[in-house]
Amino acid sequence: MMKQLTILFWGFIFGEVIGYIVSSLTGTLFAPVLLIGIIFAVTGLIVVNCLYAILKDPKSDK
Repeated sequence: MMKQLTILFWGFIFGEVIGYIVSSLTGTLFAPVLLIGIIFAVTGLIVVNCLYAILKDPKSDK
C-alpha cells in the first residue's frame, strides 16, 4: 500500500513541476491546477503497475 501512495505522491509532484516548466517555456501563466497533478499521478500508477505485471519474476508464481 505504501508503494502505491508513494507513486501517487511523486506522480503528482512531477506533474506540477512539468506543468510549471512547460508554462515557463511557452510564456503562459502558470496556475497550480490539481487536474494536471492528478492526471500524472494516475498515469504513473498505471504505468508502474503494468510494468510490474509484465516484468515480474516467473519463478514467483510457483
